[in-house]
Amino acid sequence: MNFKSTPWWLWVIASALLLLATERMPYGYYTLTRIVSCSLAVYFAYVGWDGGALSRVLSTIFGIVAVLFNPILPIYLSRRTWYPIDISVAVVFAAHLAFVRLAGSRLRAM
Repeated sequence: MNFKSTPWWLWVIASALLLLATERMPYGYYTLTRIVSCSLAVYFAYVGWDGGALSRVLSTIFGIVAVLFNPILPIYLSRRTWYPIDISVAVVFAAHLAFVRLAGSRLRAM
């Protein structure tokens, strides 16, 4: 299993949900964001674990994201604290898309 077979829009959905979570939304939206972010973080951590040292570091980061956004045993923080976390994790998803999924497929094609 590799990232090349994973649809690129999964990263975009996660980033968009997290950026939208910085606005005032109903509680159900935050639950949906937790479920999607945690699920995708677990998936990306699992798929990336078999690579080299950098892949394991990225997998560890996604593991931390999965724990932080865990919907079963949620971590309750203030809105003020979640704001930079949501933006940071959205950037992590977007950077992972750019550097691992998109650049990785272009590099393999050369």
